[in-house]
Order: sequence, then structure tokens, then C-alpha cells
Amino acid sequence: MYNRQTLRTSLVYSILTALVLAAGSYSATVSATNAPGAQFRYDNSHTATVDIALAATDGGPALLSFYSEGANGLRLLENAFTDGRGSYVGDLRLPAHLNQVVVVVHTAERQETLTLAVTDQSITYTE
Repeated sequence: MYNRQTLRTSLVYSILTALVLAAGSYSATVSATNAPGAQFRYDNSHTATVDIALAATDGGPALLSFYSEGANGLRLLENAFTDGRGSYVGDLRLPAHLNQVVVVVHTAERQETLTLAVTDQSITYTE
């Protein structure tokens, strides 16, 4: 009985070892081509300057949630807080393909969704 258990265990270890070695020899090749006339770019993101001025707030900061919008819905890019006057100035790292962002404004009295254009690597909004 003991020999049978040992044989079974060693057989399992042998099969697992063979599977690990077989997986180690697996390889894949990836290639990329450009469309005719397209110029290849290594950068896939850029920094945009953000300047947002909200109307009078309740004196506290507002939470700004920046999202990209795609086929699978919204994807959070970054959260930021305004100062007590409702002003936010900063930089936001954006995927290079975006031409607009969705900004959700959260305060104690307000929740609003804004769609803002990215123009010349900047996002501006004033109420």
C-alpha cells in the first residue's frame, strides 16, 4: 500500500514537472504595423492643464472626479479637490486619444456631471 501511494505521488509530480517545462517553452510573437501614411508615436499619454472655477460653493472644497468615456463606460482618471472658493488649477495625465473628459462635481449640496473638451492640451470651465 505504501509503495502504491509513493508511485502515485511521484507520477503526479512527474506530470506537473512536464507541464511546467512545456509551459516554459511557449513563446509568442507580437508585431505592429502602421496604416499607410500614419506616423508611429511612442507616447500614449500627455499632460493637460486644468483650470476650473465653480460658482459659489458652501465654503468647503468640491471633489472633482475626472473620467474618460469609452465603449465600456467611464474609467476614473483622477480625483482632485477645489479650494474653498471653488477653484482648481493643476495638471492631469490623459490618454493621448482623448478629446474630452467627463467631470463629476461633488459637494454637500450638489452633484453634477460635465463633459469638457480637451483643447490645445488644456481643460477650462467657468461658471
